[in-house]
Amino acid sequence: MCGLQIRKSSIESLDLKTQLDELRSLIRKLDDELLELLAKRMAVSEKIGEYKRDNNITILQLNHWKSLFDKSLDTATKLGLPKDFIKGLYQLIHDESIRRQTDIMNKK
Repeated sequence: MCGLQIRKSSIESLDLKTQLDELRSLIRKLDDELLELLAKRMAVSEKIGEYKRDNNITILQLNHWKSLFDKSLDTATKLGLPKDFIKGLYQLIHDESIRRQTDIMNKK
């Protein structure tokens, strides 16, 4: 109990609120950019799916995925991002890419 610190649930200082609002605005802008990049990435993934379908190539290219994944983990580590976070994020992105490519393959 000695180390317990009670924190305020509201911001009373206008200066603190202004600073927090500015930081939150920056987060919203970055989130929008992340979503735009994810949408672009998925569009490229769909083009890859079309290419694979048209050239009779399997969706999962395990060596490529492993290389991409390992490089991303390495870059993330250099940027100070936790490996578990990046592993989970990339798995979600990869799963969605595979799902989209599968849909394309099935629309032949």
